[in-house]
Amino acid sequence: MTNVSSSNKIAVIGVGNSLRSDDGIGAYICSKIDDFNFPFVTTIIIQQLHVELIEELMNYDSVIIADASITGNDVDFISLAFDETQSTSSSHHMNANMLNSLLQKIHGKKVTINLCSVRGENFEIGETISSFAINNANKAVKVICDFITNS
Repeated sequence: MTNVSSSNKIAVIGVGNSLRSDDGIGAYICSKIDDFNFPFVTTIIIQQLHVELIEELMNYDSVIIADASITGNDVDFISLAFDETQSTSSSHHMNANMLNSLLQKIHGKKVTINLCSVRGENFEIGETISSFAINNANKAVKVICDFITNS
């Protein structure tokens, strides 16, 4: 599974709060991706997207954002369409479109961003990810590994 080209640097960003049970799916996915030791793949674990990420994202060709979801399929993996009209003003909320728009406006670079939403069921305070969410997260790891090896 290590066919990744040196010309395609990939970041996998696990978003979520590991103290909110299934919201820790992003960190779990990053730990599993790390086990594969893919060359040119970096994992980053954060609680939420923030504007400071643009400085780091400019070092990558592709970004995968893995995050828990309360709706949708068990795993949804979609490529984010670049939107040059995306507003970049926000005082408290950052999303993937805003990050990509800022990256383009400040550094003149477009990065391919993919969103991997993984359905969870328990977002109460706690450090244990439910078996339902673990099962879905393992499906997401396979989807992400397939993307990495085919990039």
